[in-house]
Amino acid sequence: MSIGKTILNVRKEKGMSQEEFGELFHVTRQTVSNWENEKNYPDLNTLVTMSDMFEISLDKLLKEDKQMVKTIDKERLYGKYYKHKQSIIDFFTGAGTGLVISCCISPDSIRKTVILCIGIAMFLIGGVKKLRWDKEVVKYLEKQEKEEGVKFSVSMGKILL
Repeated sequence: MSIGKTILNVRKEKGMSQEEFGELFHVTRQTVSNWENEKNYPDLNTLVTMSDMFEISLDKLLKEDKQMVKTIDKERLYGKYYKHKQSIIDFFTGAGTGLVISCCISPDSIRKTVILCIGIAMFLIGGVKKLRWDKEVVKYLEKQEKEEGVKFSVSMGKILL
């Protein structure tokens, strides 16, 4: 059984509305609806709380929903990738900015000019990497949006049939 159906069953067994269920976890009725329809998933802390509150094993909540496991794995890997990319961008822009600022307070010399050029180059590299990263994030989000649209279309098709 999927996690959405499990949440729906638990809520109905307890005779709760989506709003009442949402209040337990500090989320809106719409969020509960999205969980039940598998448009998105509760975060791990919420799942642990749900497991404790309703005495459902985490194994039942997590392992039975293969799609959720895939989604969590993908988000975890993407998060690591994001942190790595962001640290590279931060290094180049931070180091470049630091070099440029240090050149502003040092006396004129050839050394200052070289360091200033290196600082500007590092800052530009960081900026270019940031622009490329932003484009990559936009592509990823558009892909996610399309996948959600396909899921919605398939769900509507099942309902209409």
